[in-house]
Amino acid sequence: MKIKVIYSGILLLLSGFFFSTFCKAQSFYRDGNLRTSSLSIGLGPSFMYSDNGGVFKVSDFNWSPVFSLAYAKKIHSRWAIQTTGGVQFVRSGGEIRDYAIRRWEETGGAFSFKGQAYFLDLTPVFYVIPYDNHMNRGRFNAYLGSGFGIVHVSRTETFSFEDNATEFSANTTATYIPAVIGFSFSLDQFSDLSLELKGMFTFSDELDGNKGYNEFNDHLFQTQIVYKRLLSRRF
Repeated sequence: MKIKVIYSGILLLLSGFFFSTFCKAQSFYRDGNLRTSSLSIGLGPSFMYSDNGGVFKVSDFNWSPVFSLAYAKKIHSRWAIQTTGGVQFVRSGGEIRDYAIRRWEETGGAFSFKGQAYFLDLTPVFYVIPYDNHMNRGRFNAYLGSGFGIVHVSRTETFSFEDNATEFSANTTATYIPAVIGFSFSLDQFSDLSLELKGMFTFSDELDGNKGYNEFNDHLFQTQIVYKRLLSRRF
């Protein structure tokens, strides 16, 4: 009788063990292997390096907000493909400089501008610490990315610093190379929070309505806090 009780207990324990393992495996398959897609939203300060954007050597320029939305698909333990779109508010800045005014009058460049830069890019993302799926990713990670994008700047510009200066509407579209570096922290098994730095290096010097005053083209720079949520299988 005692032997039967012992055997029954052993069988019960083994059954419970295998059932628990099976359930965990099913849960891992459902919540782990299939969550390779994510949706992210970002917010933070930004500025635009431009001919009339300010005196950048002494950090005399304006900061403006930027918003972004991104979708990413993980394709490897170290790689994901990400599409990011958003809007960065842009404007001129810096103190009024007589020597700059004389140059802009000669070239016909805009003295000031303000508007929005709408951007969209496709970027391969490289994770410094590899992981197969979100269930075994570490608490901290870092990532890098670069790709190709397009930006459209819709703005109003003036050709004088007078209070009643006439405003003119203008639009410019350009391509750019994005460069991204981020540092992420895992909030839970489905969410991350990241500090992300991004530069958008354009192939145009006309996004601000002023051309040739600075040595380089017009570029956009962003610092964002990004919240990422892993999506279920259907995405």
